Amino acid sequence: MKISHTLGAGVVSVLAVTLTGCSVLQPEETGLGDNITVSSSEEAPYEAKDTDDKEVTSNLAEPVEDKGLGVSWELQGVYTDSNSGGTVVTILLKNENDVPLPVDAFEEPTLERADGNGGWAKIKSLPYDEQSAPGVAPPGLDHPLGAGASVNLQYRYDVTPGNLWNARLHIGNVTWVGDLNL
Repeated sequence: MKISHTLGAGVVSVLAVTLTGCSVLQPEETGLGDNITVSSSEEAPYEAKDTDDKEVTSNLAEPVEDKGLGVSWELQGVYTDSNSGGTVVTILLKNENDVPLPVDAFEEPTLERADGNGGWAKIKSLPYDEQSAPGVAPPGLDHPLGAGASVNLQYRYDVTPGNLWNARLHIGNVTWVGDLNL
């Protein structure tokens, strides 16, 4: 008899917990369901500003603010491209905007070197070929760059690093002038 009373009390307890759990899972109506509206807020689209170019002639490795694009650029240096014999230019890009930076926010950089006659000679960029250099990242942004995010960009040129001792590199609204061998 003692076992059946204990068993009966246990079953009653389990049923009480189960019924209580069901009432928690189905809360009472509050009357607010009819007045709820769902709205979405859209992010403001990225918008570049028209600004003058900034020329950097000293401390070439320091970050440079590009107010027109809302980014900062940092020239990280140049090195020999083992795949082509040319040069790889590496630039750190940081998105200072509150919205993603689109992949087409800026054009490919231009690289020039002194021509010996007081002018500048444009250096040809090397084409990207994933087949011949599978470990090489494509130039530029391949996806939008998130707000506050940074990325190293690499560009390849048909010149040796030693010939960039008197050069000009332009990207966005920034131009570095001097010895790019940092």
